[in-house]
Amino acid sequence: MLENKLNPVFVLDTYTAFHEIYSLPHLAEDNYPRSSGEVSSEDLLSFYERYDLRPLQQAKRQILCAEGLRMLADDDYLIRSWEHHELWQNTNEDCDDAFIIACAKRLEKEEGNKKFRKSARLIGEVMGHMEQYRGDEWIEYRLRCLIKQGVFMHKGDLKAMRYYEVRLPDAT
Repeated sequence: MLENKLNPVFVLDTYTAFHEIYSLPHLAEDNYPRSSGEVSSEDLLSFYERYDLRPLQQAKRQILCAEGLRMLADDDYLIRSWEHHELWQNTNEDCDDAFIIACAKRLEKEEGNKKFRKSARLIGEVMGHMEQYRGDEWIEYRLRCLIKQGVFMHKGDLKAMRYYEVRLPDAT
């Protein structure tokens, strides 16, 4: 979308803004959102008002345009995340499956029951403990794949996460 456009684009890096504005960011580090989408509207407004917006340089703009076009054309990369100031790409679609299963087992152990539980509860648990933000859509997609593979049992309608419950098959 940036290609051949003249609009100025400014970068508001919420992570950098947070660490530049707050004098003791390490005290709030555990509570800081993992993605800009999780930043409260009050904090986002504060960042916008207090943080020196930096214009996107032409060279970086061209790099982002080329990268975006390449990603749109490339179906091989399923998972993209931002790590160590770089875009990381992984073609291993099931890379989060073991973590989803581990979260289900932990929930089962902590809650002391082996009943079906709302899929949204498990998805929230996975999101809450995952280091890299993935989003509920991705986690639910993988949960549905695990259901199809027989890793999880389900009851209810799979049309939306609020309509079905899941459990591991060895639970009775």
